[in-house]
Amino acid sequence: MEVTYNRLKSYLPEVGDLTPDELSEILTGIGLEVASVEKVEQIKGGLKGLVIGEVLTCVAHPNSDHLHLTTVNIGEEEPLPIVCGAPNVAAGQKVVVATIGTTLYYYGEAYTIKKGKLRGEVSMGMICSEKEIGVGEDTSGIMVLPKEAKAGTPAAEWFQLQEDWLIEIDITPNRVDATSYFGVARDVAAYLSHKRGQAIRAKKPELPPLPHKQHEGGVQVSVNLPSLECPRYTGITLRNLKNGASPKWLRDCLEETGHKSINTIVDISNFVLFELGQPIHIFDADKIKGSHLTLQHLAEGSAFTTLDGVERKAGGQEIMICDADNRVLCMAGILGATAAEVTDDTTRVFIECANFNATAIRKAARRHGISTDASFRFERGLDPAACTEALLRTVALLVEHCGAEVEGEPVDIVSEVLPERHCQLRLGHMNEFIGMEIAPEAVRTILAALDIEIEQEEGDCLTLRLPRYRSDVERECDVIEEILRIYGYNEVPLSGYLKANLSVRTEEDRRQAAERRLSDYLVGAGYREILSNSLTNEKYYTAKLYPQEKLIHLLNPLSRELAVLRQTLLYGGLEAIERNFKSMQTLCAFYEWGNVYALNPEGGQELDKRFVQRSMLGIWLSGEVHKDSWRHPASRASFFMLKSVVEQILAHYNIPKGSTEELIPDEEELYQDVIILKSKRSKQVLATLGSIHPKTCAAFDIEQPVFYAEIDTQLLFREAAQYPVEAKEINRMPIVTRDLALLLDEGIRFKEIVDIARKAGGKSLRDAVLFDVYTGKNLPAGKKSYAVRFRIQDEKATLTDKQIERIMSNIESALTKQLGASLR
Repeated sequence: MEVTYNRLKSYLPEVGDLTPDELSEILTGIGLEVASVEKVEQIKGGLKGLVIGEVLTCVAHPNSDHLHLTTVNIGEEEPLPIVCGAPNVAAGQKVVVATIGTTLYYYGEAYTIKKGKLRGEVSMGMICSEKEIGVGEDTSGIMVLPKEAKAGTPAAEWFQLQEDWLIEIDITPNRVDATSYFGVARDVAAYLSHKRGQAIRAKKPELPPLPHKQHEGGVQVSVNLPSLECPRYTGITLRNLKNGASPKWLRDCLEETGHKSINTIVDISNFVLFELGQPIHIFDADKIKGSHLTLQHLAEGSAFTTLDGVERKAGGQEIMICDADNRVLCMAGILGATAAEVTDDTTRVFIECANFNATAIRKAARRHGISTDASFRFERGLDPAACTEALLRTVALLVEHCGAEVEGEPVDIVSEVLPERHCQLRLGHMNEFIGMEIAPEAVRTILAALDIEIEQEEGDCLTLRLPRYRSDVERECDVIEEILRIYGYNEVPLSGYLKANLSVRTEEDRRQAAERRLSDYLVGAGYREILSNSLTNEKYYTAKLYPQEKLIHLLNPLSRELAVLRQTLLYGGLEAIERNFKSMQTLCAFYEWGNVYALNPEGGQELDKRFVQRSMLGIWLSGEVHKDSWRHPASRASFFMLKSVVEQILAHYNIPKGSTEELIPDEEELYQDVIILKSKRSKQVLATLGSIHPKTCAAFDIEQPVFYAEIDTQLLFREAAQYPVEAKEINRMPIVTRDLALLLDEGIRFKEIVDIARKAGGKSLRDAVLFDVYTGKNLPAGKKSYAVRFRIQDEKATLTDKQIERIMSNIESALTKQLGASLR
């Protein structure tokens, strides 16, 4: 949930005594954890660099029939010469001036004002229109201010821009009472009441009584549900509304928390939701057939279309609101239907303010995969008594801003009267539970601030009446928790005895923890851990990559098959694949953590130099990834599936890609295709991955292709320490894709295209993907065609067509110049 600092002050003025950071600390301390505090601007750029100016002179430009030469006083020693093209500019006007270096945001583009010449005349600024500075929509001419405006005054000061902060609060499932501005203000008021020793209360909006009925009629309601599913249903019919664009204060209130303004009627219903936490639904009353609503369950499979344009089918358990023709007008507590949607032409409405069962709403929302601001609150359990306040507030706002008149009698159907809730609080037990003594007077202050009424006192035992809106406070331990969170968890002193584990976490401990994290990832990706013997057969080592002269032989081997220490994890995995395929397994996706050993002939007699031990991670993939079924066709493992896993491991540790080498596999018959990944920092081999040569597979009676990767984990974790992972906000800007079909020489690799494109495309180029390769007919000799998809995204703003075209033009030009590429 998001609230703004300034809006919160309107419900609790004492918030103005706190900085946004202090407020966020208080909110987190009382259980409303603040996820972020972000400064927001009423106008983009905050009018920085804009000042009030006075036009001293204004004459026609000698070289133009529509430009003017002006001199403008902005409160400095010398007036500024400014060339202005507005038709309404004149001497004596008070205007808004953008000085040199000012950035304006106009139609989504950022423009920086620079000193320049227009038709031969120097211009050192710009006289602005409303639209250019973001305070209005008028573009017909410059903005002319009242005479009392003083030259040199910063524009932000003249327009009285206020700084504001957007505070995002992570609401826990039990705190539905804090899902509104008033609810948050009420909790902060309780904290301040305790800390300042005086009663401080959040201000509720004025709730005038319902206006008298002015017209006969009105929508009637029937509730054909078990009483538990709808304890209370209230509503009222209004007519003669004048709908349209919302007033500025209402638009600002919604838009500052990321909600789109629609029209006055809809915006008021949303505003009341965010203000009081009680959902409101407004129907176009003229679209309600028979002026009668029925709350009921529909037969399973009944079709209806919701406001998001999706046609849905009832599951039979949802609470549906239908009219006399049995048309669905709303899926109660979740989302309205299009049949009675409020539009700009709506003049007659029925306002629904109801209380629905939390379990029923939660099940319906999950079944349809919908989560709305209304369902978010209903699912957590609301107070039926809140319906009255929310209905009064909605009617008052519609009367004030839309000229509404009451039609017929209000609806108030109470199906189930929920009993008052009571519990007892033993002060002695509370102090023992907390571990310190809290003064009884402080307890009374906190309870009063939390709307928990003390009905009776007998010794140290208090009989309490609990507020209905706190559905999570039912027992003595709940009340104690409420007292402690307002009193302050940090106020509870330590006992003086500190229990601590003083054992040192070694490098080995950190390595094992890192291995467990990677194992979790691999298991999640469908791989299974194996454990093979570190003793192996000497006959496996015939390839140049793992020569026999580097084998470490055992002095007294148990058998010829277990006579040497392994140089690689590969062969143990191939043995496991062989056994699994012979056991009719169709997929072998394995990984293993293990040490490999090699003899260093130049190491001398020192053991730590003569014998080299390294920790490795081996990953194998072979067989059918998907069997043929109705969901998808059969597919087999590929090299690129394995490569993606290796790249994800490196990305997990934020390790940048280093240099890549492709070996010539024919002379060693171990790999058919192989890639060596080297560290960008140390240039050491970080990983080897490739397709095992069919001859090697045949030695293990494996007929299917096997793909294998071996990662040096010691180097991996050392590299990871050099590239700490930094969390950043997900880029919310849209991604644009552009495709190029490139005609290239056959010898050019895709990596060369990527490297050139990254330099030419700059930071906005996210990645380049090869999605088609063609060689053959209709192509010149020695040529091939690459189809490459480029994804472009800016971090701060939506890219314009011009910006995208410029980036793609740079990429195309660079590829043409450096690789001789041409577009097909």
